[in-house]
Amino acid sequence: MKKSVHLQVFLRAMRISLTQILIAVWFMSNAYATDSNAQSVLNQKITLRLQKQDVETVFNLIEKQVSAKFVFSSKMIQANRKININADQQPLQKVLDDVTKSLELNYKVTGNLIIISRTAKSSSSFPPSFQNEEAAKAEGHTISGKITDAKGDALIGTTVILSYQNKGQVADKNGMFTFSDIPNGNYTLNLSSIGFISLKKEVAVAGNDVQITIILQEDNLQLEQVVVTSSGSPKKKIESSVAISTINAKQLSQRPPLNSTDMLKAIPGLSVESSGGDGPGSVRVRGLPGGGYVFMGVMEDGLPVLPTGFSTSPSADQYYKVDLTIKTVEAVRGGHAAVLLANTPGALINVISNTGGDKFSGKVKYTRGLSQNANRFDANFGGKIAPKLKFNVGGFYRADDGIRPPSYRANEGGQLKMNLTYEIKPNSYLRFYGKYLNDKTAWLVPSYYSYDGSGQGKALPEFDLLTQILATRDTKVSLVAPTGKTYNYDFSDGAHLKSLAGGIEFKHITKNEWTIKNNLRYQSTTSNFTGSIVTAATSYKSNVNYYYLDGQKLNNPTGFYTGQSFIGTNSTDKQFSDNLDFNKQLGKHSLSFGAGIHTYDIDLFSLGATFNTEIANQPRTLLIGTATGNGYSGINIGTYRKGTTGITSAWASDEVSLGNLTLDLGLRADRFHIKGQRLQNTAPFTNYTPFDETRTYGTASVGLNYKINDHHALFGRATRTYSALNIGDYSNFTFNPDAVKDRGVFMSEVGYKINTPKFSLFSSLVYAKLTNIASSMLIPNTTAGFISIGTFASSRNLSAEIEATYTPSKNLNFRLVTTFQNSKYPQYEVTAPSNARADLAGKLYSWSGNYAERIPNVIWELSGTYNYKIFDLFASFRHIGKRWSSPSNVYHMGGYDELSMGLDCKITKKLGFRVWGDNLTNSRGLTEGNIRGDQFLLNGNFEKGSLQIGRIILPRSFWTSLTYSF
Repeated sequence: MKKSVHLQVFLRAMRISLTQILIAVWFMSNAYATDSNAQSVLNQKITLRLQKQDVETVFNLIEKQVSAKFVFSSKMIQANRKININADQQPLQKVLDDVTKSLELNYKVTGNLIIISRTAKSSSSFPPSFQNEEAAKAEGHTISGKITDAKGDALIGTTVILSYQNKGQVADKNGMFTFSDIPNGNYTLNLSSIGFISLKKEVAVAGNDVQITIILQEDNLQLEQVVVTSSGSPKKKIESSVAISTINAKQLSQRPPLNSTDMLKAIPGLSVESSGGDGPGSVRVRGLPGGGYVFMGVMEDGLPVLPTGFSTSPSADQYYKVDLTIKTVEAVRGGHAAVLLANTPGALINVISNTGGDKFSGKVKYTRGLSQNANRFDANFGGKIAPKLKFNVGGFYRADDGIRPPSYRANEGGQLKMNLTYEIKPNSYLRFYGKYLNDKTAWLVPSYYSYDGSGQGKALPEFDLLTQILATRDTKVSLVAPTGKTYNYDFSDGAHLKSLAGGIEFKHITKNEWTIKNNLRYQSTTSNFTGSIVTAATSYKSNVNYYYLDGQKLNNPTGFYTGQSFIGTNSTDKQFSDNLDFNKQLGKHSLSFGAGIHTYDIDLFSLGATFNTEIANQPRTLLIGTATGNGYSGINIGTYRKGTTGITSAWASDEVSLGNLTLDLGLRADRFHIKGQRLQNTAPFTNYTPFDETRTYGTASVGLNYKINDHHALFGRATRTYSALNIGDYSNFTFNPDAVKDRGVFMSEVGYKINTPKFSLFSSLVYAKLTNIASSMLIPNTTAGFISIGTFASSRNLSAEIEATYTPSKNLNFRLVTTFQNSKYPQYEVTAPSNARADLAGKLYSWSGNYAERIPNVIWELSGTYNYKIFDLFASFRHIGKRWSSPSNVYHMGGYDELSMGLDCKITKKLGFRVWGDNLTNSRGLTEGNIRGDQFLLNGNFEKGSLQIGRIILPRSFWTSLTYSF
């Protein structure tokens, strides 16, 4: 977006509707009545034909057709009793009258809540333990109270159930509730509110009225929340065998990510490297070697933003941005991800957008970079525009000189997202959505550091890679490709992506209780990348003249200058995705199956070249030995990728509920049809070789979850899947099928979950195996060079993943995210060829048993929040353990720490102020090191103080924001 374009500020919906669906609880009321809103609920028409179905299932099926939620105690109403029901477009009131009368039950409608209880007559048939309270004489006492969160804000709409006669209420707009005519005795209050941990509160009535204040703690791990990203019926995380992490809007605001990849640091099992700034990041999943986004898929609202397997130009993290339009982010870790998305063996990120609520509300936010010239505006708002029509719209715009400022505007642009939802009937809707993204981000060039053996990014005397940048000030480049065509590039454009997307989502529940959902999207994207990678440093020579591009001569230069490899990429892609899902509850089985297509048309061309610059902050391009020219040489075609990938998929799953035990089985088949043309990268550069490949792959995953009680559960999962070749492999200038293979993946895990008001835990032990890793090893030849010998390796990883929260008091909360990893290569070896150096020829050389590169042995982050009146203080301490820079295990990159802190101030109910800082200690952790040498490279004896190339984490930064909510 151009600087002259004025910002349009959009508002954001944050408050949850007062009529949101509440979860089921245990003990209910026995009175029959209707409130002022009840009749509209009871007038809703339903169609249901069932034979010998248990009561609980009947109520669950009715819920899918009406905008109401049943609450009841399965044990008290004997919900396992079988009934027949035959209703065709009958009012809900008539159906409930028939059902409850035959079962001797009562119902009461409060708002959108239908409370089911037993009648006085039926109570006599229950065991004495259920009758004692019924026999007590009412003495006119009251139990009343107020329900708040830790900050004291009223929790409107909380379900409150009193064990005496199973009375039920919903907290009013002030969070208040009152129960009257309660006799002396001991009772239990059961409280439930979306986003908070359910609570049981014991109360005693002894001759006086009782008044209490109850504080509910947030469900920080959201183990009681329903998982959206799943196959089959959505389930709570504590009931699911899927390893899944959730980041909600509040958590995103408490740890505002500097880029899309940075957000993923909150998820265990992921080794995240976002040191490239807002540009392409890198994620390693559960110890699987290979960075970028090779093993991790990214979805936005349930559809992929890019086929999994591509890591650069552009990568998946360029297709979505973090702003106020995001409702939540779900990260499926492990094998279940492979059932949900093609070619996604390691993990899946699903970015879920806000949709309009029943009330008009919104949020606007202004963010200012205090340590860099950065301004950002975010907005989101939505609500009803007609009885059945809701909308949501929002986005962001930012202009940022960069955390390591180059000589130009580093980051600039934004996005606009919208959706419009028409409610056909309760739980059935038609949704239209769209997005326009136009954003450019700077590429933070890898730079030089001084080697001292510590594995840290020590500054050079003349250059500090932590705060400075080797991006040339001579940004405009014109190159003539080997084809004879001239291409113009500009470094200031960085990674620039423009994307327009639109889609339709449809959900419908049939008369036979089949849930049908179809989601389709079309997106068209153009992307440009202009950047460079630093190569070897060279000493200035006294007998050579050096010039800038304007002809100015360098006088008596000393020290070193650097070579840089230029990369200029232009690409367009068009994608169409369509997923059709069917789901039905059949007794204890939740059946789901579906099919989908994803087409990806890509046309990508890149040029490579070499040039030289000073080693200095914002250096200038150098001419060596001549005062004319542009300084670029060795111009070559770097990448040519043109063709179509068609992915046709089918999947099926069955989730069986066996009391507290849940068994699920997922199957998926993916057919890849990849066709295009391969360029012969030799003169006259007009010869193309067509390719047309078809491969079919399968995935099978089985999981178990045992819910010990409402607060504890065990789970396990095993998955066998694949990691496929993509069009990038087939379109290489020379494709040798013997040098690449589809990779096999096996992953298994067991875990334990706890969810109590003060402590929550999601832990798992993981085993992951990857085979057919295409790689190479460098063997010295007879002329002091190296021969690259291709080989196939295998890896295995043993790891432990932990998410835990602890709330010792209403004001204080701690969160721990930990990953321990032991990732090795069981097999990685080659035999030196006959043309290797004489003393090496014919010998076997092995890296088998070595650790995988750039995978930390441990990652842990401890964060905490403290609330005091209108203030929230939050802080996090993150530790990244040691890593090897290459499979040769010659050079260790040291561990490092990051400290972040911030303060929130709630000035008014609508106005909030925040200030925070990242990497406050200016830690110098390297995310990659240049010393990648194999066992022949000096055996690790590197000269102290020598220049090495690496990438370092982002320096200390300070930010502030002002937010207005309504």
